[in-house]
Amino acid sequence: MIFHYPLGFLALLAVPIIILLYLLKQKHENYIISSLHLWQNALQDMEANAPWQKLRKNLLMFLQIFAVVLLALILSEPFIRSGKSNGGEIMLVMDCSLSMQSTDMKPSRFEAAKRDALELIESSQPGTKFSLIASGSTPYIVLHNVDDKKRVMQELNALIPSDTAEDPEGTVELVNSLIRENSEIQVKWFGDGANPMPGSRTEYYSYNRNGNNFAITLLSHRKLQNSREITALSRIANFSQQSAELDVSLYADGNFFDARRITVDAGESENIYWTGIPETVSKLECRIDTKDILEKDNYAGIIISSNKVSKVLLATEKNIFLEKVLSLMPNIELFRTGIDDINELKGYDLYIYDSSMPEELPEDGHIILFNPPGNKYFSSAGKSEYTNIQFSKHSLFNNLDSDSSFSALKADLYQLPVWANPLMENDSGVTAFEGYLDKIRIMVFGFDLHETNLPVKPYFPVIMTRIVQELLPESSNSISAVNAGDQIELSIDPEAEKVYVVFPDGNRKLIAPPFPAAAFNETTQIGIYTLEQELENSTLRQQFFVNAPSEKENATAKTAKGIEQNGEMEQNLRSSGGWSLKTVLLWLLLLILLIEWWVYANGIAI
Repeated sequence: MIFHYPLGFLALLAVPIIILLYLLKQKHENYIISSLHLWQNALQDMEANAPWQKLRKNLLMFLQIFAVVLLALILSEPFIRSGKSNGGEIMLVMDCSLSMQSTDMKPSRFEAAKRDALELIESSQPGTKFSLIASGSTPYIVLHNVDDKKRVMQELNALIPSDTAEDPEGTVELVNSLIRENSEIQVKWFGDGANPMPGSRTEYYSYNRNGNNFAITLLSHRKLQNSREITALSRIANFSQQSAELDVSLYADGNFFDARRITVDAGESENIYWTGIPETVSKLECRIDTKDILEKDNYAGIIISSNKVSKVLLATEKNIFLEKVLSLMPNIELFRTGIDDINELKGYDLYIYDSSMPEELPEDGHIILFNPPGNKYFSSAGKSEYTNIQFSKHSLFNNLDSDSSFSALKADLYQLPVWANPLMENDSGVTAFEGYLDKIRIMVFGFDLHETNLPVKPYFPVIMTRIVQELLPESSNSISAVNAGDQIELSIDPEAEKVYVVFPDGNRKLIAPPFPAAAFNETTQIGIYTLEQELENSTLRQQFFVNAPSEKENATAKTAKGIEQNGEMEQNLRSSGGWSLKTVLLWLLLLILLIEWWVYANGIAI
């Protein structure tokens, strides 16, 4: 047996004080009575005048001394080591993702996991060093190599689950980096899925009773041409192990619009089409009304495009590819001009220059440059002929084939400016890039579209549409909804002086200046966010939804065979360190106090 806090034995100083109190002679007042026959037992206490008396056996005294001894033991926190020693270092990994808020374990999976982790810390040997990792969308180290158990428990208690999905790969990488520092460290991972590090020394404790969980994995809309109506699509998933009949409702601008009852088989999903929605609606919300273990993924919303028309200037001699694709985009008013008078043109939301550019770039709109001439804003690094150009890892090219590429007769190479990110590359260097130059976002493509086969590729219209959506978010409403944990590239109006983001809980954060505004990555709350841009004489407001990352994060979609481990959870946690006697001693102390009260109340003596 060992004691975590030996200073607790200072409480034993109360034992001689109790004995001293029982040695003191009790003082009595004199009373005149008719007979002393019944007072013989008390005469001995009255015979001497000394303040002390002989110590007699007294049950109350023994009980009080026993209670003080128990209190001293409790304060010193005795601990019985198990046969399996667990000294050294322990790494605790806590899954802080959305699914840990599920209530199939009371009060929640996260609280159940935290409770067991706290017990593990409390029962560990003195001197054990702890590291704590919070595993979420961005895993991070809370503390490292700390042997202060109270501090570790305090930090663990401060953790709360987020609304984002877990990044197990990132967490594994972080865990491995600490294991490389100390190969003997013991990893104990608390989550609700399967062990992401099978075959290692990691002990995974899964908190998942496979309760019923339903989720909205998709909510989208489409405005029908030549119609005054909107059609919406909801995809409802059943991540449970049995089929379910679900009630689903749709709300338009906060008002009830329609409801459906559908049956979804276990592990499957069903689509619901909502028709007849008025074109004036600006916000759609879909809700699953059937109760399950996780409410937050029963809700999703989107913002409907406001149909704001943006003015786009295309300066070109004759580029039929750009003209055609831009003319097909909604909510765009396209103005065509030659390249002779481009230095004088102002007042557009987006400027597109083909094989030309003004000496001074406009400051009231974002800019796209195709095959630009030499200029003072960025430098050439040479030319490349008969080349194959690949896409970089940029959000513009998400969900395109990883080997997507096109051929170019010739292309310019660029020295990547410090303010830019690469868009396209070949074997010789960067051929396209984008970034913010002060408040203006610029996209540069170092080739003539007529000298490439990019326009005949099926993904060319997709790429051009995404470029316009990036630069004209108010027209395209490109961030009508994202998933919690996603990073958003916010397109800031060039005339904005201050930019804020208002969170669903009402908090307001300044994100610019300084300009350019960094990518917004604080989408950790589910709900409606507002982007506020303060101009000189007005304020622009744009809302977007952050929805639950249902498909990625749903706990029951994980391979959760850990429930079998859960039955052995208590035994495994205790065997890893030993037994703390604190709780047992507390109950014993309470019992002694109850016995003392009973003895005193009934006048029992020995």
